[in-house]
Parts: sequence; C-alpha cells; structure tokens
Amino acid sequence: MSDAPADELPDGPGVAFPVSGIIEGFYGPPWSWAIRAEIMAWCHQRDMGLYLYAPKDDPLHRERWREPYGPKALAGFESLVAAETLAVGFAISPGLTMDYTSGDDRRSLGTKVDQLVDRGVRIVALLLDDIPVRPGLGTDHAALTTWLYEHLDGRAELVMTPTEYTGTRPTAYLDALAAGMPQEVPIGWTGTTVVCDEITVAQARARAASLGDRPPFLWDNYPVNDGLMADRLFLGPLRGREPGLGAVCSGYAANPMVQGRASKPALASIGAYVNGRDPWAGWRADLGTLAVFAEACDGEHPRALVAAVVDGDPSPEPLRALEAWLVAAKNCEAPGLDDVDPWLDQVHREARVGLAAVNLVRATVTGQGAAAVDEHDVGEHAVALAAGWLPLRRGAASVMGTRGSLRPVLGQSSSGAWTYRAASVTESANAIDDLVRYALTLADARGAPT
Repeated sequence: MSDAPADELPDGPGVAFPVSGIIEGFYGPPWSWAIRAEIMAWCHQRDMGLYLYAPKDDPLHRERWREPYGPKALAGFESLVAAETLAVGFAISPGLTMDYTSGDDRRSLGTKVDQLVDRGVRIVALLLDDIPVRPGLGTDHAALTTWLYEHLDGRAELVMTPTEYTGTRPTAYLDALAAGMPQEVPIGWTGTTVVCDEITVAQARARAASLGDRPPFLWDNYPVNDGLMADRLFLGPLRGREPGLGAVCSGYAANPMVQGRASKPALASIGAYVNGRDPWAGWRADLGTLAVFAEACDGEHPRALVAAVVDGDPSPEPLRALEAWLVAAKNCEAPGLDDVDPWLDQVHREARVGLAAVNLVRATVTGQGAAAVDEHDVGEHAVALAAGWLPLRRGAASVMGTRGSLRPVLGQSSSGAWTYRAASVTESANAIDDLVRYALTLADARGAPT
C-alpha cells in the first residue's frame, strides 16, 4: 500500500465542513434505490450527513421536470427517508425549458417539489447548471430562487446551483444572484473548473467575495466518471483539497461514479477529509482486499514503483518490489463491486505484460539475479513484449495511469462561455508504458554493435 507524497498531506489538522455528503449528479444510468440505500449507509458510517438526488438522466429531474413522480419512485424516496442514514435531498433542474415569466411553470415547480417534501425530503436543490447563458439570466434565477425559498416557507432547506458554477471572479450573472437571492440559500460551486485537481482556501474565499461574501457550497466532481471520463474508475483517495476549506465553505457534496459500489474507496477518503481527518488514512483503512485493484485503477502507486526502477537505484530491491506488486495485480479481484469487469480484465492484462517487461529488464541488467529470460533470447523476448504491449494501448478501460485521458477541466469566462484548460488532456502517464519502454531500450542497448 502506497503512502501519500509529502507534498499532498495536510499541513496540520483539517477543518470539518458544516454539512457534507454526496450528490448523485452524474450523466448516465441513475443508481437503483437499493444502491442508493447501500451507499447512504456507507457514508453515514463515515460521518457524512447528506444525500442529494440529482441524476441528470432521470427525465423527470431535468427534461420533463414538470411531470409528477409515480408511486414507485415516491416509495423509493420514502424508503430512503425511513432508513434514517443520511438526510435526503431532492434536486430539480428546470432550466432547459423554464419560462421564468410563467405563473404556470412556477406552480408546476412548487407542486413537484411538494411531492417530495410531503414524503420527508428536507433539502431541496434548485439546479440551474448546464444551460445556455444569456443577458438577464442572473436576475431571472435570483427571482426564481427567491420564489421557491418563500414557497418552501421553512419546510425544507434550499440550495441553489447557478449556471456559472465555476471560477472565482465576479460577473454580471453572479452580481445579480448575490443582490437578488436570500442570504440563507447556499450557492453551489465546483471550484475554478468543472473537475479540479486542486481547490484552495484562497479560491473559496475569492468565490465567496464574488457572491457578496456568501460562503460557497462545494460540489466536488470527484470521483465522478461520467461523459468524457467514462474510461476511468476513480478508486484513489481525494487529493488536492486544502484542509481549511471547511472553514470557508457552507457545505460539501461529492459527486460519485456511475458505478455506485466502486465509489466506496473514494467516498471513504472523502468522509475522512470532510470531517477534518487525513483523507489518505481514511482511504487506506477501508480498502481491504480491494487494495491492489484500487491502486491499479488509481495509477499513482504502480507509477511510483516503475519510477523507482527506471529513474532510481539500480539495486535489485525496486525491481523485486515492482514484481511483487505486479504478481498481486495479475491475480487481483474486485470483491463486492459491480460493473467493473472491463477494468479488472485490463489490470490483469497489463500486469502480465508488466511482468514480461520485468523479465526482460532482468535479462539485460547485470547484478539482478537469475533471469527468467535467457540472455540469448533477449531479441525474441523484446519483440514478443512489444507485440503484447501495443494492443493494450488501444483498450477502452484506463488503468495503471492514463495514456490519453480527457476530463472536463473547463472554466467559464466572465460571459459564462466555457474555457479550455490544458489539464483536460493527460498523456503518457501510464506505468506499464514507462516500464515497457525502459525494458525495450535496455534490449536495444544490449543488441547494439560494439
């Protein structure tokens, strides 16, 4: 099990958030009611307190938001409330078709929300994200939020996610929200971009200043893997969140993966972080037999092991440590997880190629002990290694670090337009690629004429 790099550990004790939990806010097949109940119980056991229902692909949440829920869905909400694990919240996303001047649309919104509040839901989230930007939208959103806040009249708390939900600078849209919304309604924020590698106290304070000194409610898009990120399973710990964020944010909600059970390792890390504890320790404590699979999908540990061989001490210890981990990866399982077979298969395939590369390294480096490859067969083994390696690079599931990953590390300009950030694309960060290249380079040097 790998330890956190020193520069990623908290400087000191963290600060707990006033409220924390998860938001099922991804694009893709929504979770089942059974998975929701299971993940809520898991989060409750790790000291989180909130679940927000907001699956983008539930048509009655977004596209057909005016339509009431039927008996089966209402019974599902009632079952979550009755479980008494996390406080149950319901989110509605009417922005695609809402007529802000229509009394009928406001009544439809109120009727829909009342359906859930009458069944025990005590948090309502008005999501106005991922819709077209236009002049005057901030004023319309402030007015709608104020109306819904007054409609709820204390029966449930209200949270609002704006159209401009990234960034730290004031804009005309945010100015209108700050001026026109009740101060009691938290406003959602994902950080400087949609997906963030780092979120700092300074950024949160700047966002608060852009909202009239209203602390942002952090919607953290980790470990979510929808859309552009569907090739990855984010099974690693939470990284890059400053320990003091809890003191400058009004709340925290993690957006989990489409694969609900596979979200558990990251959520264990998040549960520790949002309660002021070490996210790495929280992650390690809950891994159990998932450790090697989680490390493989996360990628950092195998990359560190390979780097110790490629860039480090030429002694045999790093190579033995890498070999032992690859043997474990070749045989690892994913007990208790559903819908992860493509990643598990890819881990097994990559580990086998990695072990072949280790054998080639041993055959070409003196002082490494008995080689599994006879020195006279180095050329043939190198060709076989390359033949097994190259097809892996075309696999649909990304493990051992990325080969060409795409994430929405996108910001928003002062007009609300999306802006591209270079961190959206990650290339050449795969442990097996680095190891195979190293082994093939050694084989080439071994075969060079003298």
